[in-house]
This record gives sequence, C-alpha cells and structure tokens, in this order.
Amino acid sequence: MADKVAPPTTKDDALDSGAPMLPGDASEPQGPEDALGSGKKRGDYSKLIGDRQFSASVPNPDYDPADPNSPRSVIVEQNPLVEQRGDEKGVKGGTHPLTDEV
Repeated sequence: MADKVAPPTTKDDALDSGAPMLPGDASEPQGPEDALGSGKKRGDYSKLIGDRQFSASVPNPDYDPADPNSPRSVIVEQNPLVEQRGDEKGVKGGTHPLTDEV
C-alpha cells in the first residue's frame, strides 16, 4: 500500500467530487462547492446529479401575515441551478442564498 498515490483533487480539497472544473481564483475559499446552490460554480455537476429531482423550501419574500392564503415558504427547484457555471472571484461556488432564486 505504500506505493499507492492518492488521485489529484481540486485545489487539494479532500472532498473533491471529481467534477470537471474551470480554473479558479486563488482568493476562493477552500472547501466544496454547493452543486445545488445559487450562484456560479466552477464544477460541472450535471452528470453527478443525473435525473434525480432536488428542491428546497425557502422563506417566501412576499409572505403577507395579513393574508391567510399567503405561504410562509416557497419551493425552489434546484436542478436548474446546476447549470449556473463560471467563476466569481473570491466566492465559493453555489453559496449565494437560495432566496436569490425566488
């Protein structure tokens, strides 16, 4: 076992999922991106997500406590967020609040 070498990981991140990555900026924080989060991601996670459906409940920014039919929460479909690709200098991918997507 001493001759085994660990495969390379993105920015020496032991939690690297193996997704193809765009080059990043050195000011980006260490740690994994959120493939289903809001905001540009350097990784292409589409094959890792596959055809499974993901969503999250977030506070409704238009909630009206005076209206009994006004929902406190809304659902954000997360699958389309996987396609938000690119690099935002100094920001870890997919870490904007999901409420940005409402």
